[in-house]
Amino acid sequence: MYVVAHPLTWFRRGTPRGRRALAAGVLDTLGLLDRFLWLRAKLRLPVLSVFTYHRIAEVSDVAELDPGVAEVSAREFEEQLAVIKTHCTVVSLRDVRLLAKGRKLPPNPVMVAFDDGYRDNHDVALPLLQRAGVTATFFIATEYPGRGRLFWWDRVALLMHRCRRARVEIAYPATLVLEPLRDPIAAATLVCQTIKRTSGVDIGRLWDEVERATGVSIDLCEERALAARTIMDWNQIAALRRAGMDVQSHSHSHRVLQTLSPDEATRDLARSRRVLSEALNEAVHAVAYPVGYSLCGAFHRAVKEAGFEIGFTNNSGLCMLSSFDPLNFPRIAMDRGQIGALFKLKLLIGQRPGSRAVR
Repeated sequence: MYVVAHPLTWFRRGTPRGRRALAAGVLDTLGLLDRFLWLRAKLRLPVLSVFTYHRIAEVSDVAELDPGVAEVSAREFEEQLAVIKTHCTVVSLRDVRLLAKGRKLPPNPVMVAFDDGYRDNHDVALPLLQRAGVTATFFIATEYPGRGRLFWWDRVALLMHRCRRARVEIAYPATLVLEPLRDPIAAATLVCQTIKRTSGVDIGRLWDEVERATGVSIDLCEERALAARTIMDWNQIAALRRAGMDVQSHSHSHRVLQTLSPDEATRDLARSRRVLSEALNEAVHAVAYPVGYSLCGAFHRAVKEAGFEIGFTNNSGLCMLSSFDPLNFPRIAMDRGQIGALFKLKLLIGQRPGSRAVR
């Protein structure tokens, strides 16, 4: 029952998450969550859970970067892996590729995935995965390893944290009025949301505008050092593969595909697939879409033209195996505090699509 009394503020009684935590705690105390998971396996219900992680870190360790991608601590991740091993069957990317070709999955299948390419994936997650005997798939944004530049959302967060101006007006890529001194996280979130929703953003012009408005710039030497501590290099990515993990594409530039033209999206995806194939000396079959919106029409075709067999969305829930699109496999976005009874409940019902922001 300790999950019900968890100290994190979002479990307060009366909030939606608090009510969910209370319900999960009661069901777990009665043994019903374990029973439901057993029954789902026994009945071989056609459901696949794909869990998406970004960083394995304490929020305090993220410092001035984006705290939203630090979904679990090492302890929480270890607990979640133990629950998965107890109640589910871990499946690999190969299993999902075979599913797309008509093969059945084992009972209660779960796939573990990481997006972006943060260094703690190698330093923290990999040892925990190996200890638990769990295979995961790591989706890499190929522009960043070894480049010495921060992920763009981390760079936005850093600029907002360092801004000493109470009011900031940004004119590009849209007119925004921010209060970074009062709430740097809210200011960074608004800028990131605008980038994710605006077509044709010129990233260079964006940095010029944000630095002008905030009065903050990042020294290139400092950014290289921060990137080296934050983002995996190609040697660490290769080490994941040698350890038996899968490494696949998260696009090249990590731009939301729908903010590019279909031709630009095809080129970005094809470049990522080529870079990964050359770095790993093997074929690359899957891509997880940045931010994770479902694709259709010309963008659906762009993924095929770039040579991918499988595409993953995010924050989109459980995958119902009775009917699915191989280029729009849904995934479940992780969030802090999802341990014990709450994680068992997440295994059972996934989440409400659109319930949290994702990168």
